[in-house]
Amino acid sequence: MSQAMPKKVEARLGQLLVEDGAITPEELEQALAERQSRGLAGKPLGRFLVEAGYVKEKEYLQALGRQFNLAVMDLEDVDIQEDLLEEIPAEFCRKHRVIPLFAIGDEVTVAVADPTKIEVIDLLSGMLKRPIQPVLASETQVLQAVHAHYRGEDEAEDEQDDFVTLSRLDVDSGGEVADIESLRRAGEEAPIVKLVDKVLKLAVREGASDIHIEPGEENLLVRFRIDGVLHKRFAFSTRLAPAVVSRVKILSDLDISERQRPQDGRIQLKMGERELEFRVSILPVYYGEKVVMRILDRASVRVSLEDLGFSPRNLALFESMIRQPNGIVLVTGPTGSGKSTTLYAALNAINSIEKNIVTVEDPVEYQIPLINQVGVNPKRGLTFAGALRSILRQDPDIIMIGEIRDPETGHIAGEAALTGHLVLSTLHTNDAPSSVTRLVEMGVAPFLLAPTLLGVLAQRLVRRICPQCKTPHDPKPAEIAEAGAEALVGKVTFYRGRGCGYCGGTGYRGRTGIHEVLKVDESIRDLILERASTGQIRRAAHTNGLRDLRFDGLRKVVAGLTTLEEVIRVTKAVD
Repeated sequence: MSQAMPKKVEARLGQLLVEDGAITPEELEQALAERQSRGLAGKPLGRFLVEAGYVKEKEYLQALGRQFNLAVMDLEDVDIQEDLLEEIPAEFCRKHRVIPLFAIGDEVTVAVADPTKIEVIDLLSGMLKRPIQPVLASETQVLQAVHAHYRGEDEAEDEQDDFVTLSRLDVDSGGEVADIESLRRAGEEAPIVKLVDKVLKLAVREGASDIHIEPGEENLLVRFRIDGVLHKRFAFSTRLAPAVVSRVKILSDLDISERQRPQDGRIQLKMGERELEFRVSILPVYYGEKVVMRILDRASVRVSLEDLGFSPRNLALFESMIRQPNGIVLVTGPTGSGKSTTLYAALNAINSIEKNIVTVEDPVEYQIPLINQVGVNPKRGLTFAGALRSILRQDPDIIMIGEIRDPETGHIAGEAALTGHLVLSTLHTNDAPSSVTRLVEMGVAPFLLAPTLLGVLAQRLVRRICPQCKTPHDPKPAEIAEAGAEALVGKVTFYRGRGCGYCGGTGYRGRTGIHEVLKVDESIRDLILERASTGQIRRAAHTNGLRDLRFDGLRKVVAGLTTLEEVIRVTKAVD
């Protein structure tokens, strides 16, 4: 992910662009104001100026080269030395926008898109065990070079043929009904079929949870979300966008002719022994249609609670709640924090032939044996609340509600728990104590919530340090202070990942959970009835032994599983 340049660096870049006549001082001021007004203050200035049309990419690169005293190189004219690629993982090159080009004596020339990342140059020098001479190249050319050279020669030649064919496809993305047939034909062209197939397979192979296909002014961008972070993978010609989107629509049985309204669908594929489902969302945006595909692996539904990173104490607390005969248990956290996985693991733990378990979800992500699962469909009048009323007439023992979104659903959940049912659900809040007040603010009556709420589990996912390149590390004093880890200094060894082929140069591989478990006792029930504030409930919970998310995260740091930086990143919102 791109980070903003230091202000001094940005100011000098702007000055050089003005000196070169690429932009006037007035246009520069206008661009800075536009970047701020569009909420893009974190976007590097040069990239914004290029993408917004203020300067040409060549002008930006020339100014950046002057600023950092680097030569600007056109990679189309360079013969890349293939043996160097064996020493640097493709994932590292993609992540950091670099590629080794050739060696002259003991020195290796490396193309970089961001010359401010000195630490990346140091890492490359360490990997190659030789000094580095960086040269500047465009981000698009670097990524295209990585994509073209990190593969077998035969595959590269085949793919080059595919791209030649793709470039000849003539698809008009702006017409009406008359060009629907051409869109359909383009979506079924062999090169497009192969391209989309490769994107899906690569995403699965790299362990991505989501695929983003985003049309822009200059290219069609493909990004993968891996371990919770988006990484750029490909940048194709914008001319391919209609055909690529059409291919996705064909696979997910959506309407190719509809390009002005959002659409949702599913793709089911089998890759080897794995049964996969891609949940597809298509959204009209300024330059066309954006596609996001969530990858659902049915193997993940078989996960157990013991696999989710619980501390022994938190696991015992949570298990004691979900094994009660009646009451409400909530799992809370932001989108992508693993709430659904935890609920499925909980259902696996308590599922048995003696129990009637019914779920209501939007949508049903995984099918579980012995569990009756209902997918909501608001367009047909089947809402969470409506489904719940029907479920209560199905003699359930345990009800899982995908999410409590409104007062009616919360009220029915409370009544269900009060009449002898165990209810599991999720809520979008930052921590466990705030979930209690959120339900009251939503309109759930305190007299209904107080006697039925058993407890709340709040969670986040942190990236695990790569086991192959794990090394001792001294965190910065500011990082230690922000994490509240002063007491650990000198008593424990901190670790981080250097970056290697196994982790794709990121230093992380896989994720684990950090948790806080609020068990509702009589003191908390009294506070609910009194409509106490979140602060009052939090203080009472800590008095009763609540260990918060940051505390559990620091336990993972002490165990050498993750870094202080990662714990800070995922717990900032609950400071």
